[in-house]
Amino acid sequence: MEKPQPNYKRDGIFIVSLILIVMTLELATGTDDSVSMQTIPKPKAPQASDQYLKFALPDGWKASSNASPMTTHSFDATGGAFVTVIPLPAAVAGTTDIVNLWRQQVGLGEIGPEEAAKAAKAITISGQPGSLYDFTGETLVEGQAKPPRIVTASTTLGQVTWFFKLSGSADAIEAQLENFTQFLTRLAFQPGASTIDFQSLMQEAQRASQAAPPPPPPSAPAVAKPTWAVPGSWEEKAPTSMRLGNFTAGAGQAEITVMTFPGEVGGLLANVNRWRGQSGLPPVDEAGLTEVTEQINISGTPATLVEAVGEKTASFSVFHPVGNATWFYKISGPS
Repeated sequence: MEKPQPNYKRDGIFIVSLILIVMTLELATGTDDSVSMQTIPKPKAPQASDQYLKFALPDGWKASSNASPMTTHSFDATGGAFVTVIPLPAAVAGTTDIVNLWRQQVGLGEIGPEEAAKAAKAITISGQPGSLYDFTGETLVEGQAKPPRIVTASTTLGQVTWFFKLSGSADAIEAQLENFTQFLTRLAFQPGASTIDFQSLMQEAQRASQAAPPPPPPSAPAVAKPTWAVPGSWEEKAPTSMRLGNFTAGAGQAEITVMTFPGEVGGLLANVNRWRGQSGLPPVDEAGLTEVTEQINISGTPATLVEAVGEKTASFSVFHPVGNATWFYKISGPS
């Protein structure tokens, strides 16, 4: 009997929905402000090999103890930088939503497909053509002397797209950037790199999650996808892997989205300042939250309405924790 082919679209949506956890963990690590400048050593023979990759670690890199189940490789680099290797089904990995995930993690606003294409730079990964994105935030992260920065490189092998991500503070990334690009050039993909069984990868991640200590009990029961009545002036768009609700209004100038992610996703203050940064507004501290937020109720549970009206762009967003997840409802566009 012919072996059933994996459902890459389904598997990819599941994996993408979890990838924010990976990035949140990455940005929470590596807060050492010291930066070590070093001479790039002479290339070494490959020192590590598995079914996916053969590679040699640059000086100062080591296997990370904070690895996520959704990564195949994770490394801590000198100066507090963090490197992760993540495979995704090629059918979903090329979406602009993935690029916007990287941007959101450093506090930058979303961009469209054309802008995302312009942001990509050509790079060679193990002899394969790839794309490199480099995003630096504008707001400091607690414990870091410089804003966060993410450099992501990707290349597609068959039905698999491989992402290599360098994250941390801007100064730590700058010190490791040459090491990172040389690591990409010198690694060698193994035969298994183009034929990943994502179903097994998901099962391994689920087993690892079940083996971890259980989280605190939720403060409210988990919710299913909500139902809503769409105003007649809104135009509904197809949902994406990240957007459960996707609408436009005002001749397409305003964008309305509904999204949900596991956990607190950085908490209220971090998200408020992310939205303010997207509108060209300065960040606020805890004491300033009351000036830019309003407490509301959604389906009987508390939520926070956030107003961020800048000179050119504006948004009204809702931060809505429910159980072990956080829902985001947002309308944004020209002021």
